[in-house]
Amino acid sequence: MKTIKLSTQLLILFTTVTILSAVVFGLVTYRNYESIYLGVAKSELETYVDMIDTAPDVVDYYNQPFLGHIKVKIYDDIEEIFDDRLEISENLLEFETENAVFFDMVFEAYREGFEFVSKNEITYYLYLKKTKEITPSLSEYIVGVMHEKRVAELKRSTAQSDVLLSFIGTFTAFAVIIVAGNIILALWSREMTKRIRHLSTQVSTLGESGFQKEISVSGADEITELGDRVELMRIEIQQNEKTKQEMFQNLSHDFKTPIAVIKSYAEAIEDGITGVEDAKVIIEQSAKLEQKVMRLLEYNKLEYIDFTKPFEKVKMNSVISKVLEDYKILLSKFKLVIKLDDSVFYGFKENYITVVSNILDNATRYAKSKIVITLKNEKLTIFNDGIPIDEKYIENLFKPYEKGTKGQFGLGMSIVQKTVNRFGYRLSVQNIDDGVMFTIES
Repeated sequence: MKTIKLSTQLLILFTTVTILSAVVFGLVTYRNYESIYLGVAKSELETYVDMIDTAPDVVDYYNQPFLGHIKVKIYDDIEEIFDDRLEISENLLEFETENAVFFDMVFEAYREGFEFVSKNEITYYLYLKKTKEITPSLSEYIVGVMHEKRVAELKRSTAQSDVLLSFIGTFTAFAVIIVAGNIILALWSREMTKRIRHLSTQVSTLGESGFQKEISVSGADEITELGDRVELMRIEIQQNEKTKQEMFQNLSHDFKTPIAVIKSYAEAIEDGITGVEDAKVIIEQSAKLEQKVMRLLEYNKLEYIDFTKPFEKVKMNSVISKVLEDYKILLSKFKLVIKLDDSVFYGFKENYITVVSNILDNATRYAKSKIVITLKNEKLTIFNDGIPIDEKYIENLFKPYEKGTKGQFGLGMSIVQKTVNRFGYRLSVQNIDDGVMFTIES
């Protein structure tokens, strides 16, 4: 599939939107010409009435075929016509003969109406002008009347040129906008794509540099934010790689010792230097090696938790009861304080059994005489009255292969943290007055 540059897409989008806007604007303008023509008609009607009032002798002007007038006296306070004998121009009488229609025209104009439709379905346009005040309540008026055919003439005489000029002006303006906008957008998009390419180049060479080269993008926008996120990802990958290397080194050291012991004792038995009774040392070392391998497999298995399956509602009191039953002999030498409610955690029961087992295993190695397990309001705490953890060690407590003074495999707390994090919970540890407390909460 052929790729289209982002800058080209932006230019096409801008041009398309501008052209569509021009078309819509042109159509709206065209639809509005009706009101424009009526405005021209009203202006001509006003001029006609002014001529009737100020220069009645200019017969050639006001005797146009489709312009007429009515002279009338009206009582302003009661809106009543003074005299039933209206003075109506001859050209108006050519279209209407009923006196009632002229009265209706007068009252419509007096109410500031502009458009009037007669009984004959003819549309007239009206304009009222007060020409003389006879008494405080009686005034003389001229009502200008324009036939609908005059408006049609105005449309025919001006529509072609006005519409053409309007459309030419509209599309010329939008053409200028398109050209200027595309130039500005092209300059802007070139700068944006330049920064994106720069970021892309840096990302593509991350592996080559062993994730050592810092990612940086100038500016203060979303592209910069993306660059910052990539930089955080680079740092995290770098730290993970460092942790992986340390794990390999620790694994090599942890496996090397029991393997060397097993080998030396096996060779001694083979050479007759020692008896078969020393085979128990081989069995002990093999058991230790097996435990290390199982812990490592357990840690690695967390990467493959099936997140496509919906999490279960796990009753933590049943999990804790199961672990206490498994550890009852080991825990028999401690004073246990158990306070459990019906709190439910989300995840998988098997994994939570591992979590509680590892924390309790840790507690039995450090506790002096007391272990307190409290489950309340979706929060689990496990306390032991052992010596406080060194503050420097707390920072790395959940790091793989970090061992305390009585640590065994260096993976127990890492497994706990990794498990609860994958289920959306948080593991924390803190020194309190008389011991150490581990907490799991959302």
